[in-house]
Amino acid sequence: MPKRIGPLSRLYVFVICTVDRVVPNALRPFWDAPAGPRNVFFWAPTFKWGLVFAGLGDLVSRPPQNISVPQAGSLAITGLLWSRYSLIITPKNYNMLAVNTFLTLNQAYLIYKHLVWRSSQPKNAVYEYNNYGFDEEW
Repeated sequence: MPKRIGPLSRLYVFVICTVDRVVPNALRPFWDAPAGPRNVFFWAPTFKWGLVFAGLGDLVSRPPQNISVPQAGSLAITGLLWSRYSLIITPKNYNMLAVNTFLTLNQAYLIYKHLVWRSSQPKNAVYEYNNYGFDEEW
């Protein structure tokens, strides 16, 4: 029994077929590439750049005491693993390699920024710091 195609898959196929008719010849090799815009291997890493830009915002504006080391660590490790995976798969996905390399470097620097702050504080400063913005005690 054939599997039914869902509405989102039909929408995706419709959009790709519509855009396929208007892609200029100069962009046709990029469009038809195995890791090009016609498949998920292009779009998933492209949207993942949002995590890199959010991390860049954290580098600039987030105080070091508010950086979550477990969160930054997990993002750095997954970026490292997916960077390696992007070189193993066929076809090689350089967009995926780039986004995950930048994600790893960005999160590693956030961890470094937090650890430098932590080493410059007294031992219990992490627990005494009031990061909620309330002046009075509860």
